[in-house]
Amino acid sequence: MKTVYSKDQEAAYQTLSLTIEAAPQDIFHYLGTTEGISQWFPQLAFSTEDNILRLIFDLGDGDYEEMTVKEYDEPNAIGFTWDIGYVRLFLEPDGQNTILTLEERLPFEFGNIPQDFTGWQFQAHNIKQISETGRPKGLGDTDFKEQESKVARELDL
Repeated sequence: MKTVYSKDQEAAYQTLSLTIEAAPQDIFHYLGTTEGISQWFPQLAFSTEDNILRLIFDLGDGDYEEMTVKEYDEPNAIGFTWDIGYVRLFLEPDGQNTILTLEERLPFEFGNIPQDFTGWQFQAHNIKQISETGRPKGLGDTDFKEQESKVARELDL
């Protein structure tokens, strides 16, 4: 996976890119439907109210955060607010494979940017795993903490 970080005066950015051995429409099922997304990120579900598509994040203990889906272009891209930030995933055919690119922008007020960036890195691998095998990948705490520290160093946060 190729990972690029940057920051400006207001926010930190990460761009992830990886090749998945699956067609865009098969991958998009895991990005753009409740049935698909809940298989690799069980706290997320889609909801439509007043013709507005939202992504609902179950924080536990009956607490939920609603994110607005700003872009839904099946089978090419999905973009949504992420708390005060923004996440966009887009798919580009590459022969028999697909390149998944994830772009994330988090204002510095967000809080723990390295933890969130690391979470999306692990989830990108999870999307690859489930798209290629039908099974999600497990997250290892040790690997997560090591990667989180690396992200913090890279961004000087």
